[in-house]
Amino acid sequence: MPPTSAIPCSAGATHRPARPRPCHIPGLPRRGARPARPRRPSGAPASSKPVSRQPVSVKKGRWAHVLTETTSRTSCTARNAADFRVHKSVALRAMGGTELRNFGRSAGAVLAICMLALSACSSKTTTGTATPAAGTGTATPSAGTGAGKTIALGAVLSLTGAGGIYGPQQKNGILLAQEEINRNGVNGAKIAVTIADDQSDKTQGAQQFQTVIQQGKVVGIIGPTLSNTAVGAHPVADHNRTPVIAPSNTGNGIVGNCPYSCTYIFRDSLGEASAIPANLKVAAARLHPKTAALAFANDDKFSSDGAAIFKTALSADNVQLVDTEQFSKAQTDFSTYATNIIAKKPDIVAISGVGGVPSKLIVELRRQRYAGPIVGGNGFNSSSVSMQAGQAGIGAQSGSAWFLGTTTTVNTNFVAAYKAKYNADPDQFAAQAYTAVYLFADAARHASLTFSDVAKDRDALATALQNVSIDTPLGPFSFTSDHDVHQPIYVVAMDGAGGFTLVETVQP
Repeated sequence: MPPTSAIPCSAGATHRPARPRPCHIPGLPRRGARPARPRRPSGAPASSKPVSRQPVSVKKGRWAHVLTETTSRTSCTARNAADFRVHKSVALRAMGGTELRNFGRSAGAVLAICMLALSACSSKTTTGTATPAAGTGTATPSAGTGAGKTIALGAVLSLTGAGGIYGPQQKNGILLAQEEINRNGVNGAKIAVTIADDQSDKTQGAQQFQTVIQQGKVVGIIGPTLSNTAVGAHPVADHNRTPVIAPSNTGNGIVGNCPYSCTYIFRDSLGEASAIPANLKVAAARLHPKTAALAFANDDKFSSDGAAIFKTALSADNVQLVDTEQFSKAQTDFSTYATNIIAKKPDIVAISGVGGVPSKLIVELRRQRYAGPIVGGNGFNSSSVSMQAGQAGIGAQSGSAWFLGTTTTVNTNFVAAYKAKYNADPDQFAAQAYTAVYLFADAARHASLTFSDVAKDRDALATALQNVSIDTPLGPFSFTSDHDVHQPIYVVAMDGAGGFTLVETVQP
């Protein structure tokens, strides 16, 4: 820009500086020089000069203009045009924090100031930090008190055992979310998730919770995978006032009306009490069944809870239960149970089970030529279960918390990032665990964390979780007053190739 050009500032004001001297402004570092950080003498009081609440970010090694309490939006007009006297304070702040103020009457200095302050005079300033949506692949950067700090979380998952069909996908979702969030951090802090295997065992789950709480000093926990394990693990967390997000505990009594204190327990897993009735209602409207058979594992909380919900929902839809088959969750041969079911000629078969139970029973029913519809609970909603069922599983229907093909930006970003990292599509369990990390991150962003008092930070995080409201791969997400989910229900059907097709979306 020619030195005689007018520099627009605010309405009705221009600066017409004289030709400035070349080289540099006295007091400023020469071009390319890095300003040294000034040191305050020991015992000297902190500066009382006003500090900008939101300095403009600049590239490393450059200077940024800062509007302070003494530099108002109208300061550009409060200058004497005759001698370019600066009546208001404009500061230049280096990356190291050095400030140079009130450069006097040097025309070159004023020109430099005006050019640097131009954007402050002509554009709006904003305050606060926007809450990022999960699945955006990034988190909004902010220079909060967490710079250089760590937000320690634990994840206790079933990587082996009966729940090993779900846990590995949950681990993948957690690690992906951690990677994305840490690109910019949470108010400057990084998230570190310690992952432990509970081996699908209730006792191991409780022990692992105790370990991450007492030794890991975590401020929050994701897990466990199975509702049966949660019965032993969640009371440990609640006793230690440590917030938990249960990513796949869909049984009764996990949140809200619990058989133990569950003040610190939240879940982002769609409860069977909501999913099963929605699924059956959709099936009844399409298929009009009159009779049904029910099969479930009677030694597993999740399966037993699901069976009780199925009985109530079938009755509500005027479907008569003509056969009930019970077995152990460790059962591998389902030929007798399938024979008994087919003998009663039900219009529809309902299955409540985890691990390999659903797929094995589905395959046996089809092998014995049962051709009717099959519905199930959350145990159906794994890509591994759908793959194991194969062609026999085509049309097997369930109520899910998530659907791969949902076209929201948050979900498509999540699916693309997961596939790029793991070379496979995510499933519902990966999506819920991924979402859990983002829920904790959003809560931490709005909590007043001390990073020194673990007990206070756990309480602050639990309080903040009650108010989270973000877009996630599961849909717009928030917690109810009972710490349960508030989200859409996706009624899906196995596609015979390890995936699912969408039957219907039920809004909350």
